[in-house]
Amino acid sequence: MSEFECITTEALEGATIVKFVDQRVMNPARIEALGGELLSLLDGTHATGIVLNFDGVSFFSSAAINKLIKLESESKKNGLQLRLSNLRPEVRDLFSYTNLDSLFQIKDNQFDAIESL
Repeated sequence: MSEFECITTEALEGATIVKFVDQRVMNPARIEALGGELLSLLDGTHATGIVLNFDGVSFFSSAAINKLIKLESESKKNGLQLRLSNLRPEVRDLFSYTNLDSLFQIKDNQFDAIESL
């Protein structure tokens, strides 16, 4: 189980799997907390990468996406790979419309995301 409020985490096949607690990620205070929780995953991790599993997430605000951009940047600095998986069509469309699908590696499911690390 996880010690976080906005995410749950588990180690699986050398990766850190992250799932979001909120179905709609849009509350500014929760997004700030989410950003801090995501960045804290980089401290002392022995994983090869992080998989953000969006299963159950129906809305992801632009402010929350900014936290993912920061996580991507910091992950690279720490030698970690970041993958996104299980995005619903409406969430995946947001990444396409903003051309962020070129920044993030998005996989259909968690298994493919882990395999690609």
